[in-house]
Amino acid sequence: MADPVARERTTIRVIVVILLAYLAVSFAVLSFKQSSGFPPPVWPAAGIAFAAVYVWGWKVTPAIVVGSFSAHTLVHLLSGDVTATSLAISFIIACGAAAQALVGVTLVAKVAGHRLMLTNTRDIVPFLVLGGAVATTLGATLATVSQVGFGVVSADNALSLWVTYWTAAAIGVLVFAPITLMLIPSQQHVWSQRRLRVAIPSLVAVGLFWALCVQIDTAATDERDRRLNQLADNATTTIDLEMVRHEEAIESVSSFFESSDVVDSDEFQTYANDTLDRFSSLGALSYNPLISRDEREEFESYQRDVQAMGDYQVTERNDEGDLVPAGVRDEYVPVAYIEPRAENQAALGFDINSNPARKQAIDRARAKRVPAATEPIDLVQESGTQKGMLALIPIFDRQGLAFDAPPNEGPLIGFAVGVYRLGDLLSEAFTGTAWDRVDVRLVDVTNGEDRQEIAYRESPMPATIEGANLLDAAAKGPTLEVYGRQWQVEVTPTSGGLAVSEISLPIGLEFLMIVGMTLLQAFLLLVTGLEREARRQATDASHEASTDVLTGLQNRRAFMRNLAAVRERSKTGESSDLLMAIDLDHFKRVNDEGGHDAGDKLLQKVAAALSENLRSRDAVARMGGDEFAVILNNCSVPRGLDIAQELVTKAGAASVTGPHGPLSVGLSVGITTIQSNDDADIDELLRQADSACYEAKRSGGGFAVFDKRLPRIAKT
Repeated sequence: MADPVARERTTIRVIVVILLAYLAVSFAVLSFKQSSGFPPPVWPAAGIAFAAVYVWGWKVTPAIVVGSFSAHTLVHLLSGDVTATSLAISFIIACGAAAQALVGVTLVAKVAGHRLMLTNTRDIVPFLVLGGAVATTLGATLATVSQVGFGVVSADNALSLWVTYWTAAAIGVLVFAPITLMLIPSQQHVWSQRRLRVAIPSLVAVGLFWALCVQIDTAATDERDRRLNQLADNATTTIDLEMVRHEEAIESVSSFFESSDVVDSDEFQTYANDTLDRFSSLGALSYNPLISRDEREEFESYQRDVQAMGDYQVTERNDEGDLVPAGVRDEYVPVAYIEPRAENQAALGFDINSNPARKQAIDRARAKRVPAATEPIDLVQESGTQKGMLALIPIFDRQGLAFDAPPNEGPLIGFAVGVYRLGDLLSEAFTGTAWDRVDVRLVDVTNGEDRQEIAYRESPMPATIEGANLLDAAAKGPTLEVYGRQWQVEVTPTSGGLAVSEISLPIGLEFLMIVGMTLLQAFLLLVTGLEREARRQATDASHEASTDVLTGLQNRRAFMRNLAAVRERSKTGESSDLLMAIDLDHFKRVNDEGGHDAGDKLLQKVAAALSENLRSRDAVARMGGDEFAVILNNCSVPRGLDIAQELVTKAGAASVTGPHGPLSVGLSVGITTIQSNDDADIDELLRQADSACYEAKRSGGGFAVFDKRLPRIAKT
């Protein structure tokens, strides 16, 4: 019985090796996934786990759990996304890896037994189907449920994720469980002369499958990126069309003022509200005249008295952000009219020329005599946090100009201003089911690298994909010019295939690969198993044909072939060989007194003594009855005599129990040399050895040497 301490140390070493192997292989595959964003189509660690549990049982499952959990956690650590959720999912996946290996081994053992040779269909089919395709559904299910349950993966992607996990683990078992078993010392007898014939085609098939998956993933990624870019282009077009319509609407207000002598607040209200009704995403319209310092008091009086605007006055914001009467300056661009008035009452009278951002747009519109927009600003009338923007369309005094004069001719008298709440702009522009699962950002890129987010419209439906599986980068549309500023639209899908960073293979292909890999492995195992069995049977047949059934020594036929080969070799003069003929003395007495069973047992003991006291390069045979023969290869006569004496002593000490006490025999040994300088054939050599044996027996036992020079027997 093995030492319990030594057995325990061996178990600990096995557990450590399995842990490290599982950790190393898992980490390598996960790192590939992390760097490429491509889910591995094969999970070799599943094969390692199955093979380990198959050989060493349930006691190695903790090593699988720790190895799997450590690999996943290490990858999360290196990528900087370790969270309680990622740790929980990693632990569930680790438990699933151990559980599926244990369940697989249990199913295989229940159906086909535990120690399988994997040489016939009765062994191979349960091993592959139950251990591979069936048991791995458990790990795939736990991994999928954990990720969907924690919100990392959307429910609509659950099936494709499950199939991906299942395919990778199943192929891992199908291919790498046999390869792992090949490397385990206790399994060497199963894989003798089969290793390369199974491993090489399997690994080639895995490599081809992996390459196919990479190619499919690349094509799918390109298609996803194309669709993402198309989505961004569509979003840009949507904003562009919206802003073109707005500009036309604001320009119509400008034209309304240019074509009228005087426009009062009621006329503006009617015209503006009609426009606003047609363009719901436009937050407000205002008329902002250009007023000089000298005109300010008269303008304020006109607004109060004629336009009935109560305590109207030109205002600005102080350092605390409060509206106060505007300070003295050369020009003002106050809000004279604004609609809808009720919601924008606070903006009446506000001098947009008092604010640097607004003034910058005013100066640009005045200098270039074209529409201009402010950078994102805080609106006077805004009570929330969203940014706003003013779009300024210059209004010119065209009185006295020719009908066909350019549209931007004449003195500048003010601005038609469109007021945008940019968050509302996005919300109203992107309606409909096509945008339900898409986040939209509007970014001002006028200043080049200084990108400024000016509006964000969150997907109306909650995001269903988070964490590592969410596509990292948003798709950016082309740069869009809006009132002289540069905008860019960014879209980020929050669910569905466009939102996932990992592209799943077609489910049908993955099922096909499971079936194909199962058939391939079954074929390889069966063919190599049949070859192994054929070799074993041939070896057994050859052994039986050349072996004495009772003693296990060579039989006469095999010995004669061996002797003929030695005789041919001796003709080259490169070796010195001896031939011994051995006969048992008084063997008949053993049969007579103890019976044939006693005689057979004694023959076996003598045969064992002969084998044990010869060199590994020597040959011994039972020639029949109680006669034996020995070839001493590359042996001098003095050394041969020592060996003969050892055989006489040790074989003569063998005995069996008889009815009246121990029964034993003596040995008579005849020796002849196999020389290159004589013409003796193998029959003559046997006759010479027999003659020497007869002389030894006649002299009372021991051994004698045939002297070829006389010829006579030299009794020793």
